[in-house]
Amino acid sequence: MNLTIAIAIIAGLAIFAFFVCKFYCNTYKAINMYKAEAEFARCIISSERAHYQKIAEMHETLSTMRHDFKYHLEKIEELLRTGDAEKLELYLTEIRKQIPEGALLYYCTDYVINALLTSYAKNCKELDIKYKVKISLPNPLSVPRYDICIILCNLLENALEACKKLDSGREIDLAIKTDGKRMAIRVKNSFNGIANENSNLLNVKAITQHYDGHIFTKRTESVFTVDVMLNLSI
Repeated sequence: MNLTIAIAIIAGLAIFAFFVCKFYCNTYKAINMYKAEAEFARCIISSERAHYQKIAEMHETLSTMRHDFKYHLEKIEELLRTGDAEKLELYLTEIRKQIPEGALLYYCTDYVINALLTSYAKNCKELDIKYKVKISLPNPLSVPRYDICIILCNLLENALEACKKLDSGREIDLAIKTDGKRMAIRVKNSFNGIANENSNLLNVKAITQHYDGHIFTKRTESVFTVDVMLNLSI
């Protein structure tokens, strides 16, 4: 075998190896993306269902309250005419007890993202987790709602699972800021000091890379923080 043929074979193998590596890298990214999409679908379907159920419950309650509203006004007017302040106070107290608690929460103007955040608020309340949300989103959104929901769903799910491992001091803090060119998403949560890079963070990385962004993690003995930076100008 002469030198020219040997070089050609080596070059051919190198090119083949390059395309094989590229194929596996693309396949790996695609698998992570599909996992992220599946997780998003699970979260958003659950949150939309809970959101719809809450709306239906509130609508039914408000319909009943409207039906009774005229009666309440007449009763209050009667007590005012008689000047019986004690009975009026007792009656108003009874009315207040009938006002439903747990009204729909409002975090942002986008109803899908709001439904997702409301769903996690409900989960946190049931698990005695302090849940704080402070977000500022442009209207209209400068990035697809779909991608934001994938990131939020995975980060909040990760934070929720970490808090479940604690007996007390459970907290989740979400903040989103935008300046027109970038979007910063931060999730801080209590944890037991043991953190591993799981599929949730890998899913977020897949979306972040699409926006030429970055994901950073920071941990102390009791707090785990994830910062996601998205480039909105691509």
